[in-house]
Amino acid sequence: MLGLYIHIPFCEKICDYCDFFTIQGPNRLHGEYLDLLSREISAFSERHPGVMQQVETLYLGGGTPSILSPEALSRLFSILGEAGVPLLRLKEATMEFNPESTDAERLAVAVENGITRASIGLQSLRPELLQAVGRRHTPESGLAALERLLSQPGLRVTADLMFNLPGQTVSQFLEDLDSLSAYPLGHISFYGLKVDPRTRLGHRLEKGLVQVDEDLYGDMYREGVRLLETKGFERYEVSNFARPGEESLHNLNYWRRGHYLAFGPSAHGFFGGERFHAPDRYPEWRRYVEAGCPESFLAKDPIGHDEVVAELIQLSLRTKYGLDMAALQELGARLAEKSVSRWLERGFLKRQDGRLVLDGDGWLFMDAVVADLYSNLE
Repeated sequence: MLGLYIHIPFCEKICDYCDFFTIQGPNRLHGEYLDLLSREISAFSERHPGVMQQVETLYLGGGTPSILSPEALSRLFSILGEAGVPLLRLKEATMEFNPESTDAERLAVAVENGITRASIGLQSLRPELLQAVGRRHTPESGLAALERLLSQPGLRVTADLMFNLPGQTVSQFLEDLDSLSAYPLGHISFYGLKVDPRTRLGHRLEKGLVQVDEDLYGDMYREGVRLLETKGFERYEVSNFARPGEESLHNLNYWRRGHYLAFGPSAHGFFGGERFHAPDRYPEWRRYVEAGCPESFLAKDPIGHDEVVAELIQLSLRTKYGLDMAALQELGARLAEKSVSRWLERGFLKRQDGRLVLDGDGWLFMDAVVADLYSNLE
C-alpha cells in the first residue's frame, strides 16, 4: 500500500512540549507554503510519472492542518487532486484537527474533499494540566470540537490524550480516559510525555520549576490499557487503541514497512528503498523547492539488508500482530534462543501462531526488548 503524508507546519502557538517542526508564522505564509508545496509535488510527479495516482491513504499532519482557512484547505485539496491523488477513492484520508480551529466550515471542506478520518489532540480534560504544557484550548472547547467532529455523518474520529504530565495523578488520567471513552469514538490514542530538553517545558524541568513523577508512568500506562479494554478498545499498537475495524490504515502501513510519500518541510517518507526527508527548516525547504527540488537537498537513508531486519523487528513488535518468525528467517536472520527465552520467562514476550508478540510489561519495556533481540541475532 502506498501512503501520502503532507506536513503542514503552522501553529497558532507551539505547545511547550512540542519538538516537531512547527512555526508560528503569519497567515500570509500559508499561500506561499501552498505555492511551494504544489511545486514540490509537481517536481516529484515529473520524476515518477503515475505514482501519485497509486496513493491509497492520505494523512494531513503537522503542525496544525486545521489552521488553514477553508479557502486554503480547498486549494490544498485541489493541488492534490490535480497531481492525480484519487481523493474520493482512497481507502482512508485523515486530517488532524486542533480544538481551536475545528469549525463547521473547515470540516465541510475536508469532508467534501474526501477526508474520512479526523484526529483531534485533546491531551487532557483538566485546565491546570493543559496550562502546564502550554495548550491554548480549554476542556470545554476541546469537548465541543470533539462533539462537532462526531456529529459529522460517516466521519471516523480518533482522539488523543497524554499522560505523565507535570502534576498529573494516576486517578486524574484514568478519569479523563474514562470520560473520553464514553463518547462514540472508534479510536483513542494515549502517549506518555517525553520531554526534549530543548523545548520550553524541558527548560522549566531543568530549572526545577515543574516536576514530572516518572514513577507514575508505568501505573498510568497499565491502568489506561486495562480501562480501554473494558470499554471494547483493543491495543493494536503500543499507544493506539481501536474498536474492531477502526484501526488507522495509514499508520499500520508505517508499521508494516509500506511505502509512503511525504511533502512539506521536514516531512519523512519511504519510497524506492530509501527513507528520506526534506529540509527541516522552512527557509531551507523554500530554497530546496525554488531550486527545483534537487535530490541532493534531501537527507537520504538507503535501506540495506541489515536495516530491513532491524526495522522488521522494531516495527513489528510495537503492534499486536508481532514479529513473524518466518519473515525474519526469509531474510536469513534468526533470533538467539537465549535472548527470546529471557523475555519469555519474564512474561515480556509470548509465542503466538508463529510470531513473537509483546506481553505484560513488555509493552512498557519495548525498547529494551527490541535492542536485546537485535543485538543477539544469529
